[in-house]
Amino acid sequence: MTEENQKDKVKKEGGMNLFQKRMFASLLVTLGVAALVILSACAKPPIKEIATAEAALEKARTAEAPTYAPETFKSAEDMLTQAKAEMQKKKYKPAKKDAINARLLADRALEEATQNKAAQEAAQPQAPGLTEEEKAAGPTVQPQEISVAELQKQQTGTGSLDEGMKISALEAIRFNFDDFNLSEEAQKILTKNAEWLKRYNVVIQIEGHCDERGSNEYNLALGEKRAKVARDYLVALGIDATRLTIISYGEEIPIDPGHDDTAWAKNRRAEFIVTKMSDKPPETAPAASPATVTPPETGIKQPETGNQ
Repeated sequence: MTEENQKDKVKKEGGMNLFQKRMFASLLVTLGVAALVILSACAKPPIKEIATAEAALEKARTAEAPTYAPETFKSAEDMLTQAKAEMQKKKYKPAKKDAINARLLADRALEEATQNKAAQEAAQPQAPGLTEEEKAAGPTVQPQEISVAELQKQQTGTGSLDEGMKISALEAIRFNFDDFNLSEEAQKILTKNAEWLKRYNVVIQIEGHCDERGSNEYNLALGEKRAKVARDYLVALGIDATRLTIISYGEEIPIDPGHDDTAWAKNRRAEFIVTKMSDKPPETAPAASPATVTPPETGIKQPETGNQ
């Protein structure tokens, strides 16, 4: 065989080998695509993972994570929302991943909320309250009846819905942003308010208010917590709980319409409104039906049934 014939033979054999390689590569690509199609067809919606994440979020919500771990809880909610949206689009793999991450975030929010709540409660100073001897001896100063006319002399305004009387002796207290703990200043004011309430036999309504930041639902809950902590402090100071009612207005009734730190600080408050004479007579008075007081138009109205 001549040298030229040998070269031609090698070229032909090499050409056949290249063709075979191309065919093999094409076959691999086809098999890979087929495998992806099969795997995609076998993927299932991550229903279990999403249900687990929802349960974890509810557990965190019950532990007040929206209040004590708001950022982490919000991240968990957003991640779960994303997972559900991906599942609707049949993107099951990323949906499963996001559902698992949502559950992990919810667990973290639960842990943070538990720790933060415990830390705040530990740091919250307790009202001095009454000693066992003081409780046994009874109040040293019996509450007295006070006339509507006398109350009107001290009146500085009305309640948020134009009901009852706001009087100078019962000062409002302020709160820090997104907080319902009592500052030292708030405790001093409540102590002064309690001294006045020990003197006069009236019922007051404690209004809880917030600034405009946050959702309506969140602020209503926060306003109620502010009213409750003020009521509980007064009770610990010896005020009969039956003389104290609470209501939350959330962000709906600001005293300053501004949109800055100064206005917000004024609006985060609890106010104390005299709503009526106490139905319970003073302990020094005979056990008889209390006299009916008919206030003038600008006087005291009966409170509506609200949050207790």
